[in-house]
Amino acid sequence: MDIRIKIENKVVEIGLWEGEKFLDKVAIAEEYRLSEDLLPAIDNLLKKNKLEARNIGKMVLESDLGDNFTTHRIAAAVANAFNWAIKLDKS
Repeated sequence: MDIRIKIENKVVEIGLWEGEKFLDKVAIAEEYRLSEDLLPAIDNLLKKNKLEARNIGKMVLESDLGDNFTTHRIAAAVANAFNWAIKLDKS
């Protein structure tokens, strides 16, 4: 099971996927609050689906923004930190 963060047209969608099967999503409008809203949105998505972080295999970022945008960097930092933590947990 994976979490995919998709940033497109200033909307951030956080989707829950099992392989190529879409399960659920939450969306937040990126209005300069992503650093405050992203982690609670991910947590709400997991709770809504009765999952915990340990049930997630990886987090993927898909973005139409370049690396120089803060929104992209925040989402990338969250995804990278999550994936790093999952690796540590499994080793």
